[in-house]
Amino acid sequence: MGDISIIARRLEGGARVQYGWSGNGGYYKVVGARLLSWYDDPESVEYLFGLGQMEFIGKPKSEFGGEALIYTNAPTGTPHWIGNTEREIFSKIAFIDYGYFYDLDKTWYYVIPGPLRIKVPLLYIDNHLDERYYEFDERNRIEKLVAEYILEKYYSSDTDFQSYVMGKYPQGIEEIRKNVLNEDVENPCYFLWDKYKTVMEYFDDWVIVKSNNMIDISDIIVHKKQNEECEDRVETIDW
Repeated sequence: MGDISIIARRLEGGARVQYGWSGNGGYYKVVGARLLSWYDDPESVEYLFGLGQMEFIGKPKSEFGGEALIYTNAPTGTPHWIGNTEREIFSKIAFIDYGYFYDLDKTWYYVIPGPLRIKVPLLYIDNHLDERYYEFDERNRIEKLVAEYILEKYYSSDTDFQSYVMGKYPQGIEEIRKNVLNEDVENPCYFLWDKYKTVMEYFDDWVIVKSNNMIDISDIIVHKKQNEECEDRVETIDW
């Protein structure tokens, strides 16, 4: 796993988003923890994005000096990009491994890039770190839960999806489950996309993981792709 990260936010009024580089070493304890500690309200988020793209995120106002280097903001001098949908936020930089997204509900989300962009409350991630304050074990668990949800719960509840899968893979869902949900498969969402791509093409490329108490996962939300071009796509803030 690499360590390139981006931060993004949805702009007031709808789908437009602002996004850009937030440095390397982008895992939770370098970027996510600082966002929750220092930039977790609309005013401080506005200030942060006003600095432009960042080589490193530090304390507010630290770009003027007076702090140890590890707490100092390092703007690149490049403004953020503006997009018309959240689907664009990973489009400008290759090999992004961590996304941090501030949405209109005034909540930071940790977004796992991949064939599915999995959007999880950042505070939930904060509550599920390992003994070294890394999120990797929980991140892997979430990806497995999403694959299980698609192939089990969602499949069982959506007759259109059942017909779609049978039309593409006459061998049936059980064989797909056996291959994808095998404990030896480390990244089942990627494996599902790689081996059964047409199954994934049924869905929008974003997933919401909900947690009412920021300890337990209360729901996983996937949406059927609305059309091939997604011209009328509903943003996840409205799911």
